[in-house]
Parts: sequence; C-alpha cells; structure tokens
Amino acid sequence: MRHWLRLGMLLLLAAGTLCAHDTWLVPESFRVQAGRPLKVALNTSEDFPTSEAAAGPERIARFEVVSVAGRSQVTGYRVEGKSLVAEVTPGQGVTLVAAVTRPRLIVLEPEDFNNYITEEHLDDIVAARAARRETQAEGRERYSKIAKLALCTGYTHRTIFREPLGLPLEIVPWTNPCRLRAGDKLRGTLHVRVLFEGNPLADVWVVAGYTGVHGHDYPIWVKTDSKGQASIRIDRPGAWFVRVLHMVPSAKFDDADWQSWFSTLTFSVE
Repeated sequence: MRHWLRLGMLLLLAAGTLCAHDTWLVPESFRVQAGRPLKVALNTSEDFPTSEAAAGPERIARFEVVSVAGRSQVTGYRVEGKSLVAEVTPGQGVTLVAAVTRPRLIVLEPEDFNNYITEEHLDDIVAARAARRETQAEGRERYSKIAKLALCTGYTHRTIFREPLGLPLEIVPWTNPCRLRAGDKLRGTLHVRVLFEGNPLADVWVVAGYTGVHGHDYPIWVKTDSKGQASIRIDRPGAWFVRVLHMVPSAKFDDADWQSWFSTLTFSVE
C-alpha cells in the first residue's frame, strides 16, 4: 500500500512539473514544400524547442492540419524518444497544424500552487483564492495543452492563418507569420488575437520567445487589449513561439477547483 501511495505522489509531482513546462509543435523545417509530408513533434520542456517528455497518444483529444486544401485529422502519431511525432502534408501558402491534450489533474501543495500562480501573473486567481480563504489550501487543477504551428510553402493571397480553428484557447495571427522579417519596420511585428471559447480574451498576458529561452524567462510580455489583441516585436530570425495561459474556476470537474489552458503558436522568422 505504501508503495502505491508513494508512486501516486511521485506521479502527481511529475505531472505538476510538466504542467509548468511549455508544449509546442516543432517541425523538421518551418519552410517546406506543398504536398511533401514532413515530421512534426509535440515537445514539452523548459527549453524551447526541445523536449523532456513525450505525451502519450492516449492524451491527445484533437490533432489536425488545416490548409487551403481543407481540414484533415492527423493520425498515426506515436512516441519517438521524448516527443510525440506525426507526419503531416502541407498545402500551398500557410498550413496550420494543431494539437490539444485531454485535461489532466494535478494537485499541488499550497506554497507550490501559490508560487506557480504568482510566477504566471495570474493575479485574478491569487485574489480569488484569498477571497475564498483558500490561500493555504492545496491547488487542484485540470489543465490542457494546446499547440499550434504555422508551416510556410510560399505565398498565396489566402489569409487562412487569420481563421480560428475553434481551439479552446487560441492564438490567431493577424499578420502572416510566413512573411515576418526580423527588425523590419513594416514586417517585423506579429499581431495576434487571443480567443477563449471563440470570444476575444482581454487583459491576459501574452509572452513570446525564441530558440534558447529557458523556463519562464520570457523576453517579451504584453497584455491583450479589450479586443483580445496584442503585438509582438520580432527582433531576430529563427524559430519563435507565442504563449498564453488562462485559468478559471472549474465548473466542469468535481475533482478540481481550477481549470486551465496553456496555448502556444510556433513559427519561423527570416
């Protein structure tokens, strides 16, 4: 009995650690050829774009690819090393790939949970726990990871990248991510909209980083305006990510007090 209890505690601790990590979709190459399959990895770690652990296939609630050719489900994904990988076939212009994990429960000790929500600048949650007199209570949270990727296969007049995919928490680029140029006066800024359950999400932190960024030392922090919009200045080439975390009181799960969504968008800049 003690063995199983100890194992359960270790699994909860591991889940809590991975919850704090970011999850991204990372391709073999961001600039690809239309119609030619390529491998895409779902990576989780504190060092973009690497991976420390692979999500099991059973954790995937949704995995799809969207292009001018239409929308199709990604199948055959599997664990390879520390990543969950799949093959996708891009279309012309911008192709979007998206993956969503099923909600997972974590339970953190009061100090750990308070440190976590404070570090994430979730001031509303800090205040809500205080109002409920739960600051010294453990944090029970159901979290999901949502990862979105932009692949580039040349120019097209279609603005498919602006079309929401209907993800629970979604970062929608208003600027074509395939036409960004680092440091350029006109094309050096990525404009995004953040949607929660299809509606603009105001006053939420949008962070961004690039290859080599560690942990939560994000070099860019901006808040969305009343329309859920934010702008990220791109100052260097290479692989980039944008990330949003949103947490609300849990209304769906009896075993959790809070439900959260971690959403990322990955893309490459020339």
